[in-house]
Amino acid sequence: MGRRKSKRKGPPRRKNIEPLAKVFDCPFCNHKQACEVIMDKVKQIGRITCGVCQELFQTPINFLSEPVDVFNDWIDACEEVN
Repeated sequence: MGRRKSKRKGPPRRKNIEPLAKVFDCPFCNHKQACEVIMDKVKQIGRITCGVCQELFQTPINFLSEPVDVFNDWIDACEEVN
């Protein structure tokens, strides 16, 4: 007599980690994927510029900052002005 076959599951599959976006929609001219973020970690400055309306925003960053943080700071500054 043989042993019963075990019904063990295989190892779970790993999910692919998707990188965060570096290009965003412009809140001023409403163009899709028009604003590009440039992170200068040496000078600790994050810049976001729109390729269509040439809008520019700078904010101080640290070593943990990501491009989405610069975009959120820009949106917060726009809401603060209005």
